[in-house]
Amino acid sequence: MDKLVDAHCHVFTDPDSTHGSDDGGFQGTLRCVMSSNPYDWSSLKKLAGNGLRKDNVWVGFGVHPWYSHLFYVGYRRDKLSHYQDVLEYKNEEQFSSLVQVLPEPLDLEDYISEEFDGTLVSVIGEIGLDKLFRLPTTGFYMQGEKARLTTVKVKVSHQEAVFRRFCQLARDNRRPISIHDVKCHGRLNDICNEELLPWPSVKICLHSYTGSEETLLGQWLKKFPSDRIFVSLSKFINFKNPEDGNALVRSLPPTCILTETDFPIDNPDPSYQRDLTEQLQFLNAQIAQAWDGSLDTTHTALHIYENFRKFIK
Repeated sequence: MDKLVDAHCHVFTDPDSTHGSDDGGFQGTLRCVMSSNPYDWSSLKKLAGNGLRKDNVWVGFGVHPWYSHLFYVGYRRDKLSHYQDVLEYKNEEQFSSLVQVLPEPLDLEDYISEEFDGTLVSVIGEIGLDKLFRLPTTGFYMQGEKARLTTVKVKVSHQEAVFRRFCQLARDNRRPISIHDVKCHGRLNDICNEELLPWPSVKICLHSYTGSEETLLGQWLKKFPSDRIFVSLSKFINFKNPEDGNALVRSLPPTCILTETDFPIDNPDPSYQRDLTEQLQFLNAQIAQAWDGSLDTTHTALHIYENFRKFIK
């Protein structure tokens, strides 16, 4: 079977830690598994403790913008003052209900100093900015839960402070980063220019990229050398419309392209694992088609594998 690459995937966010005991077998797929918050980080560490093979699995450490409000940056505030500072809201009732269910905020510096392990972590991620995300009534997003969304958002200024800190962590430890970007394309590029451009050891993966071709080619690939920028493509975001997905592939240097599911991987059900494999096979087939058949699917998979090795090394 072709060597498949899942350059951006997850484990379940589960405060009760009912996941994280089984990796689903991995079926030979190379996986870069992100952490986004303290709960999935706990699960990911359990998986790592269960013997993830280092040659097949790379561990990410980060705070996703959807969970950035769970941390404070700088001096400590009481719970209410912290959430008043970092959340953007107009409905006082919604805000008060959220404060009731949200946990005490964590010190970001303490979290990094206590949890970052350079022998375990290969990638800084998932990190980034998101202008559209609204908090669910449960206080933060959990896979599989269908909580109603509020109108409350995390202030972009707070997201930026958290993102910058992880950029600094990446450059201090010479790690690549994996970026989440929703409607913040120019701002994210500006911050990466400031925080990362002078540090050639830090490579950047734009996961499930949804920005314009102009931003991609005219900003990211204009400022950063092409061997530092990678674009990870997913079936349900980038190939929702296959024509758009193919156009994105054709616009990119072939050395930049990676594949991903963006799904949790710690579900051992065989049909679930089969679906993850089929997503990656679909992507390889679409990329091969976009390249006008210059490579067959097997050689496309090998090309993606080689790109991933360059990103992760």
